[in-house]
Amino acid sequence: MLDISSKIFLDYNPLQGKVADGRIFKTQQPSVAMTPWVQSYWQLTVPKGLFHYHSVPDNCVDWIINLDCFEDNFLIPPFLSSTVFHIDGPGSFFAIRFRVLGHKSLISVPLGEWGELGMIKAEDVLPREVLYSVFDTIHRAEHFDKRCRNLSALLLSVIKLPEIDPRLGNFIRFCYENIGSHLDLSDGQSSEFGVSARQLRRLAKQHVGLSPKDFYQVIRFQNTLKTMKAWPQNKAYLDHYYDQPHFAREFKRLSGVTPTQFRNMSVLYNHDSYE
Repeated sequence: MLDISSKIFLDYNPLQGKVADGRIFKTQQPSVAMTPWVQSYWQLTVPKGLFHYHSVPDNCVDWIINLDCFEDNFLIPPFLSSTVFHIDGPGSFFAIRFRVLGHKSLISVPLGEWGELGMIKAEDVLPREVLYSVFDTIHRAEHFDKRCRNLSALLLSVIKLPEIDPRLGNFIRFCYENIGSHLDLSDGQSSEFGVSARQLRRLAKQHVGLSPKDFYQVIRFQNTLKTMKAWPQNKAYLDHYYDQPHFAREFKRLSGVTPTQFRNMSVLYNHDSYE
C-alpha cells in the first residue's frame, strides 16, 4: 500500500495567489496527525457586494462549505486552467483543502466518476453523517483557530486509510522528484512505474482527475509559483521549460495572467473596484 504520509508527498504544498485584505481571508495548517490528508483549512468572509476569487490549478480537491446554508456545500476537483469564482456577498465560507489523494481518506467515489461539471455536491459522495458532523463542528466554534483544531480532531476519528495503487504512487513520486525532467509518457517510461502508457492515463484520470501530462504540468507550475514567492529574483525555474516563450505560454494558460500580473494582483477582488 502506498504511504502518502512519506516526506516526498508532504513536501508538496501548492500555492494560490495572495489576498490583499488578510482580514477576510484566513488559512491555517491542520493538526500534525491530519497532515497526510489535509494541506490546509481556509475561511473567506466577504461583505455586501459582488466579489471574484481567481483560483489557479494545484491538483488538490477543495471541500467548500457555506457557513450560512448547510445545503450549499460542494467539492471542487482538480482543474487545468484558472477559474474565477463569483461570490455574491455578504457571505462566509469555510473550506478543507485536501492533499493530492488525501480526499480518498473520506471519499470512496473515484474522481473519474464525479462527472464533468467542475464541482459536485458533497452529499453526492460523502456519508450524510459526516456532512452533519463537520457542519456542526464548524458552527460550534466561534473562532477560526478553534474551528480548525476541532475539525482536525473530528476528521481524525472518521478517516479511513485508503487503498492507493502503488503504480500511481510511483508516477506521482516521479513528478515530485523530477520537476525538470522530460516526461514523454511512452510505454517505455511508463514501464518504470509498473504500467503501460494507456494504464497510466486511466489510473490518473480515475484517481487524480487529470491526465498524467496535465498533472505533471500543474506540479511544474506550482513549483514555479513557490520559487517566485521565495526568491523573486531567481529565474532557475526557467530551466524546467524549453525556453522563455514556452514558460510564458504555459504560465498564462494555467494562471490566466502573466507572471508579473499574478505577483502583483489580489486574487480576491470586488467587482466594482476591479472595473
